[in-house]
Formats: sequence, structure tokens, C-alpha cells
Amino acid sequence: MKQTKYQTFIGLEVHIHLITESKVFCGCRNVFGSEPNTNVCPVCMGYPGVLPSLNEEAVKKAYQVAMALNCHLNEKAVFERKNYFYPDMPKNYQISQFEYPFGINGYFDLELTDGSTRKIRIHDVHLEEDAGKMIHEGSHSKLDYNRAGTPLLEIVTEPDLVSGEEAEAFVQQFRQMVRYLGVTDGNMEEGSLRCDANVSINEQGKGLGTKTECKNLNSSRFIKKALEYEIKRQAKVLNSGEKIIQETRLWDESVARTSSMRTKESSNDYRYFPEPDLPPYRPKADFLEMVKSSIVELPGIRKKRIKEEYGLNDQQAVFITGEKEMADFFENTVLLNSKDSSSTSKEFAATAASWLSGNVQKILNDSCLGISESCLSPERLFAVLKLIENNTISAGTGKKVLAMVFEKNEEPGDLVDKLGLAQVSDTGEIEKIVSEIVDANPKVVDAIREGADKQIGFLMGQVMKATSGKANPGLAQKLIRKKILK
Repeated sequence: MKQTKYQTFIGLEVHIHLITESKVFCGCRNVFGSEPNTNVCPVCMGYPGVLPSLNEEAVKKAYQVAMALNCHLNEKAVFERKNYFYPDMPKNYQISQFEYPFGINGYFDLELTDGSTRKIRIHDVHLEEDAGKMIHEGSHSKLDYNRAGTPLLEIVTEPDLVSGEEAEAFVQQFRQMVRYLGVTDGNMEEGSLRCDANVSINEQGKGLGTKTECKNLNSSRFIKKALEYEIKRQAKVLNSGEKIIQETRLWDESVARTSSMRTKESSNDYRYFPEPDLPPYRPKADFLEMVKSSIVELPGIRKKRIKEEYGLNDQQAVFITGEKEMADFFENTVLLNSKDSSSTSKEFAATAASWLSGNVQKILNDSCLGISESCLSPERLFAVLKLIENNTISAGTGKKVLAMVFEKNEEPGDLVDKLGLAQVSDTGEIEKIVSEIVDANPKVVDAIREGADKQIGFLMGQVMKATSGKANPGLAQKLIRKKILK
């Protein structure tokens, strides 16, 4: 069998549910998890004679995404009917956009594994209504139309991605961006972010090949695995002298392979024509300016700034800026330190980043909470770190205080006072305890004097035990060395 090295072309169609109170063309609630067919009305059910009405909040969020993706904004946006017949679309057409979407010809800066970035071209950003949901149970299929009419924003890339790994990275970084913007929660397991992937291969320099579309990709990991499988499958087909069939294929995670679903439709098959009940949308200058001013600092830009401004390392900066709520929490905590001269901004920032990525995140993971859902506030974390910095408590006690803040929802200072956790820094009191412990362990003392410096840790443990962990560690070690090595 002939073996040829092929060039890969991958384009993605990413769909996100926009966060709005109501659906895109009617007043039904836009909410996940309701009882089936409870959030429906004649409009989203496609009854004859009803008229759609465009949701202004959905339009605003669509333009936020288009601007964040550096798109050219069309002077007019036209809604069209995409005609297809399937049980999940009760009126047998979907209101979408085709010729004049909100945004076209944009780009997304994809951060690659080597730290460099590459522009992935965005073909268009268009708004449409989602279909209902089919639930298959044995030989029966049920239909839930709660999702029908949900505002769905589709982002179509050009075929600029070259591997399953890049496609996975794109979806992860895009999800981070739209969550920062606050336009979607991006929960792939709930279907509020979905992705279809188009992939083709061809001999080097010959351009695009015949593409297949991979569906049923409900995690970024599945996107990578499905594309890797499909690239190998297409290469095997071409190497055997056969031709690729343009089709839609389903990813089956249980057997880790794609399977044919149907031949791929073209745009002509959908018989697009302008939606007669919705006039073209022409954004005004003041509206676009309002949308522009509402766009927050995006993840890549914020990561670079935070790293430079606070001196964080790469790992800390990636963690802190992974979610907007964590980045906000971090900067608000550091801001509280700006009026305190006992530590510099960069010193405190490094400490705060370390605690957030370590002790705090562990508690959040164990309790299945986000930082904004917890009772920890920037003021409370700042208080814990200052209690440690001022030697009121040790770092070990600080971890216990942090855990109790989560458990009891009380202020760190109050917990320290109430439970008597303050560190003992009285030189005379600690010196007396050190003297007793040194005298009681002559063999350890002799070993230390002969160079076994690690044995000081044993004596430190005895001092901390005798003081119930309250002795100032730095002072205790200093007094131990003074007593032994004098």
C-alpha cells in the first residue's frame, strides 16, 4: 500500500448558548434543566401566524464576541430561513444568518505549546435559534422543545488548524474567552458549548481535500481524539487508492472511532431565503460603542499583564487567569496590600498566587465550589496572609485558619482570638522550653554538634509539640542553635 505524507486542514464550527433571560425570538425562559416542554410557546413551537421578535440582549452578546474575535461588522445583518425537516425543529426551518451575519473575516490568536501564537482566521459569527432535543430510549424517541429557540451563536473558523491537538487548544482557549466576556457558561456537558469539526487531508501543496464533518463532540478531549482518528482513517482510504466521501460522521467514544451518519449537505440544500418577519438589523454607532466599552480585558492580554506587573511565573499566571473570577479575586487581594508597606506588591502577589493555587484551590475542589461561590473573600485571604506575615500565627496554623474560614464562615482574626491560635513569640517562654528539650535529648545534641544539622528538625518538632504548634518557628530555631552551638 502506498504511504503518503498528507497535509491536514481542520475548521471548526463552535456553537455557544448565550446567557439571556428569554429565548432569541420569543419571551420563553432561557434556562437549563426545566421539566420537558415547560418553556415553550406558539412562537418557538412554530404555530401558524406567529411573529418572532429579536432579543436585544442576545444581539449585544453576539456583537461582543464578534468584536473580541476582531471581525469586520456588517452594516446590516440579515436573518434567513434555513430549511430542513427534522423532528427537533417544529416549524421545519431554522431562523439563522447566512449571507449577512453580524461579523466576518476575523481572527483568534491561538497560543501554541511553544508559547508562540498563530492567527486562526474566523470566517463568520452568526446568531440563530437552537433546535429542540431528541431523547432516545430503546426503540422510542422523545422530544423536548425547551431548547428550541434558545439563542445560539455560531463561530465558524477557516480550515487553519492542522491537528487534533490544535483543535482541542482552540476550543479550550475560545471557551475561556467567552466565559471572560460573560456571554455563556460554556458547559459542554450541558450542551451550552458544542463543536463540530470539519477535516480534510491532501498531498502537500495541493490545497483542501474532500472534507468530513465530525459530530457528537461534547468535550475538548473528544474533539482531539475524533480528529486524530479521522485523519488516520482518511489517510488509509487515500493510500488504498479509494476516494473520501463528503459526509457527516459521529464520534463514538465507547469504541473510539467515527462512523458514517449521512452524506454532507451543502448550503444549497438548505434553500436559504430572507426571513420575511424580521427586518435587517442595522447597528447604530452608539450601540456599537456601548458594546465595545463593555468588553473586558481578555485572557491572553490579562495573563501577560499580570505576569509582568506582579512578577508571577508562567505556571502561576496561567492558573490565576484561567477563570475571570479567580483573576479578579487575586487582583482585589493584592490591591488590599497596596496601602501596607510591610511587603512589596510583587512579594505579596507571589504569596497570594501560591495560596490561591495551592491551599485555597484544594478546598474549593474538595467542596466543588468556585471562588465566587465560596465564603472566602479577598479581605479574608488578605487577613490570613497578614496574620502569618506579622508572625501572629505560623504558616501551618494559617492553613488551619483558612479551612475554618470555609467551614465556619467567620473572620480569620476572630477565629485566631476565639481559639487561642496566636503564635508564642515571647523569647523567655520559648527559651525555657528549648532549654528543657535540649537537656532531655543529649544524643541528638551531640549529633548536631558533629554536623547532623537535619536533627534540628527533631528538636523543632518537640518544641512545637510542647507549645501546641504556637511557638514562633523562626525564633524557636534561633534559640535552639544558640543553646547547642554556643
